[in-house]
Amino acid sequence: MDISGMEFKKTLLNQIKDYLDGKITKEEYSMISEEFYSEYADTCDDQLFHERYLNTVADACLFYVDEPAGVLSPEKMEELFYQSLSEAYGELQDL
Repeated sequence: MDISGMEFKKTLLNQIKDYLDGKITKEEYSMISEEFYSEYADTCDDQLFHERYLNTVADACLFYVDEPAGVLSPEKMEELFYQSLSEAYGELQDL
């Protein structure tokens, strides 16, 4: 698949939107976004976008999906993950 940097960003934003709209679970989101990012990150040379994505979305996936702390209820984990992705979506849209 041949994609541009703009398509890369748009796809990542659409994946976040699918989660925020309830079309996919946080686990599904984490899996598809990680696979896509790993495969196509080199198509985008916007370092600020990469930095913000990794510091917000990737960290949220790590903390709330991949390695859940165990001290928070599943509902609270979902709430905090949703909040993190909602904030990241707003930030990333502006880049």
